[in-house]
Amino acid sequence: MSSSATDFYHQKTDDELLFFVQNPGQYEPSVVEAARCELTRRGAAPQATASAPAPYVSPPVAPASPVGKIVALGLIVVALGGGTYWLKQRDNAQVAAVKARQDARRNRPAPKLVEVATNAIPSYDGVVANAVAEQLGKIPAQEKANPQHLRQFRELAKRFWAAQAQSEYLIDQATAGKANPMFGEQTVVARQTWTAWNHAAVYTYNFGPEMAQQVEHMGKVASNQQHILDSLPDLLADNKYKWDKEMLSRTAEVEDLMASILPVSPVSGRQYKRTVLRM
Repeated sequence: MSSSATDFYHQKTDDELLFFVQNPGQYEPSVVEAARCELTRRGAAPQATASAPAPYVSPPVAPASPVGKIVALGLIVVALGGGTYWLKQRDNAQVAAVKARQDARRNRPAPKLVEVATNAIPSYDGVVANAVAEQLGKIPAQEKANPQHLRQFRELAKRFWAAQAQSEYLIDQATAGKANPMFGEQTVVARQTWTAWNHAAVYTYNFGPEMAQQVEHMGKVASNQQHILDSLPDLLADNKYKWDKEMLSRTAEVEDLMASILPVSPVSGRQYKRTVLRM
C-alpha cells in the first residue's frame, strides 16, 4: 500500500474504519482489509464472527509502478466516498436530535405568573419631594433668601423625610398586625437611612429662627424613631409594644413634634396627634 493511502487510513477515526469493516459489500476488499489492519494496529479490531467473510489479500504492487499509484488513488476515492456517507448519516442524526429538542421546547407549557408577597419597603421618592416642598413653604421668605441656608435646610429636610417615611411605614405595619418575617431586617434598613440624617445633623448651622426650630424638632423625632425601630422587633410578640411605657412615651412625642413640622402625614394621610399637657 502506498504511503498516501496509509496516511489516509491513519487519519480516520475508529468509527469510520469500523464502518468499512462492517460493510464489506460496499467497498473493494482491499479497502476493507486496509481498514481492518489499521484497527488491528490500534488494538481496536472487531471480534471475528462465524458469518464474517474471509479476508481478501491483494497482490503486492510495486510502489514505483504507475499501476500501483492508480490503484492507491482509486482506494482513496472509494474510501472517501464511504467516509462521506458515514458523516452524512451522523449529521442527519444530529439534525434530527436538534429538531426534536426544538419541538419539545415549543410544546412546553408557557410559564404562569404567580403573585409573590414582597418584603421590600416601598419607594417614597415622590412623598419626600412633596414633604420637603411643603415644609419649605412654612419658612419665612427672608430666611430662604440666603442661598446657602436654603440649600442646607433643603438637604436636611430631604434626609429627614427619607428616613421618616420608612419609619412611619414600618410602625404602621406593626400597628396593623402586618409585620412580615423580615420586619427586623427592614427596621435595620430604616435605621441606616436615619444615619444619613445623623451625619448631616452634627454640624452647626446659622439658620433663622423658624429653620432652627424645624431642625430642632426633626432632630428629636430622629432620636425617638431610631429608638423605637431598635426596640420594636423584640416587642412584636403579643403586641407588647402597645403597652410598653417607653414606646408609648416616644410615640406620643413623635406625633406631637411631627404636628409642628407638618399637620398631616404625607405617608399615611392622617393627622398627627398633638399632645395636651395638663398641670
